[in-house]
Amino acid sequence: MVALVKMVAANLFRAMPPSAYPSSLPPLPDVLDDEVPVMVLLPSWPHLSLVYDVLLAAVTAADARTLRNHIDRGFLAGLVALFASEDPRERDRLKTVYHMLYSKLTAERASMRRSMAATLLRFVYEASPAGERHCGVGELLEICGSIINGFAVPLKEEHRAFLARVLLPLHRTRWVHAYHRQLAYCVLQFVHKEPSLADAVVRDILRHWPATNCQKEVLLIDELEEIVEILDQQQFDKLAVPVCSRIARCVSSCSSQVAERALYVWNNERFVAMASAAGAEAMERRILPAFVASMESNLEVHWSRCVQQVTASVRALLDRVAPGAYDRCAAALAARRSEAETEAAVRRARWRRLELAAADADAGAKK
Repeated sequence: MVALVKMVAANLFRAMPPSAYPSSLPPLPDVLDDEVPVMVLLPSWPHLSLVYDVLLAAVTAADARTLRNHIDRGFLAGLVALFASEDPRERDRLKTVYHMLYSKLTAERASMRRSMAATLLRFVYEASPAGERHCGVGELLEICGSIINGFAVPLKEEHRAFLARVLLPLHRTRWVHAYHRQLAYCVLQFVHKEPSLADAVVRDILRHWPATNCQKEVLLIDELEEIVEILDQQQFDKLAVPVCSRIARCVSSCSSQVAERALYVWNNERFVAMASAAGAEAMERRILPAFVASMESNLEVHWSRCVQQVTASVRALLDRVAPGAYDRCAAALAARRSEAETEAAVRRARWRRLELAAADADAGAKK
């Protein structure tokens, strides 16, 4: 076993070649997705695959005591470093081996979680906005998702800190679309186990909402909708205003994808039921005003015919859920717009009088 571990380390542990995702590329996800290959296949994989087969067979056959006596933290840290490989075949094999080691080395589990957390934190805070991406984030999050699924309830403070300090900041990177599915699964596991965490999760996502990344907005709307489906009515009432305000702003987005995805949130029966549970009056007062303003803007000026059609269908849905509420909000919106236009006209007239008075005074001074 000693010789086998040395052989594996000698063949697998290596410095990674320069990335195929150079930082000289423009920091635009759409451009990057079109111009950069999805994966890089290592020419040395036939050799590496044999080593991984040997390692996997050894880990599978050995008992926990044997592994504990021959595999140290340095070896485990070397495996984590290999997740930076841009070959998806190697990362997939690593995921299997590392997860199996985690299940057998119970004494090293805390250290292995810290090692994965450190790798994810370096990815979040040390990578430049236009830097190279870490290809192993998705695989590390898959392992984390399986680990989180086994956490006991109530959660330890260490586990809550992992959510707040590691998982939530991962929403902020430019590469979130590459691993969002795994990240959302991890976050949802935490919310399932301890629903009180939903407040902090939702507010952190809303606080760092992207301004110009449409693809990322669509992914975050998906995640918000999944979180809302888990909440009970009391928790939803606390988050209804910030969540619905953000969805309303997305409804009037210039991007048709973002606008349509935000509108489809209202096709979610669970969301509509909780939004209308407090009654038509509360819904009209707290949720609908911002949403109605965005919908009216879509119906009047949005460039996409498809968005206008979906907006009209959602309006019909709201008329069925809360009869008359949409019309009253629309009338209030029209009144506010009319009042604002009247005030603007008064200001323009006042400035015009001041300009004329100043011109007369200037002419009198010249005479």
